[in-house]
Amino acid sequence: TNLETALTAVKKNWGLNLVAYFLVLLAFAYSMIWALTFIGVYYRSADCDEGICTGTVNAGYVFLLFLAFFWSQQVIQNTTHVTVAGTVGTWWFDPLEASSCCSKGVGDSFFRATTFSFGSICLGSLLVAIIHSLRVLVQQARSGQDGILLCCVECLLGCIESIMEYFNKWVSDAAYIYVGLYGYSYCEAGKNVMTLFEERGWTTIITDDLIYNTLSLMSLVLGILTGALGLLVADVAKDWFTGIKDLGAFAFFSVDTVIVCFAEAPAEFQANHPELSEKMRRTWREAYPVASGL
Repeated sequence: TNLETALTAVKKNWGLNLVAYFLVLLAFAYSMIWALTFIGVYYRSADCDEGICTGTVNAGYVFLLFLAFFWSQQVIQNTTHVTVAGTVGTWWFDPLEASSCCSKGVGDSFFRATTFSFGSICLGSLLVAIIHSLRVLVQQARSGQDGILLCCVECLLGCIESIMEYFNKWVSDAAYIYVGLYGYSYCEAGKNVMTLFEERGWTTIITDDLIYNTLSLMSLVLGILTGALGLLVADVAKDWFTGIKDLGAFAFFSVDTVIVCFAEAPAEFQANHPELSEKMRRTWREAYPVASGL
């Protein structure tokens, strides 16, 4: 029912697709510009002439370039996250403001994400970008030599990445939800949302991976089907272009928002969406009879 409620909110606000497509195009354009910049810096730093490089690439340049790349990609992704959270939150609390394709909820949420909350998005995206950039740097260094120190550093980065994946799964992701819902700063949002789950006793619920495993499998299957369809279209009509709407990212972000809103304001959900509320309450009682407290 978490997924059903989340998709209901998304389908009521299809303008989120326009935001997503715009941000995907922005990410693609940036990636092309970044690739050209990286090639230019690489050739200049490694003293290349007609494809022959006589020097070594400056590690500082490589780190800064990859930091810029990963940071920008994380910012774009998390801007989508905050926009979806704000829109779903508006639908939750005031459905009249978020029940049409290009609703006021979508526009206001995107505006807040790219203005007042943009600093929080950038801050939350930076740490992940630094870890990814360091891993690329270590992997590049290991390609030339197999030192024990580099092996230890790579192992340490792997541990940090594992911790970051767990941290991002709820602490960071839920923080973006609070940023989208209430406009809190990133650190304040993370603290408040974890306090909310601790007070409700839902720490065991948020660690349940079933919905995320299901969505990951769905994304994999959709990816395979999309690839097969693309090959078919390319073979039958090479001049055609087709686009398939993918709700995968919206599903992840919106499900997270639904759970946070259900913990924060179940009464508002009951008042504005009674049928979905009753279904969620009934399902949660069956799945978490003690922890849910319903």
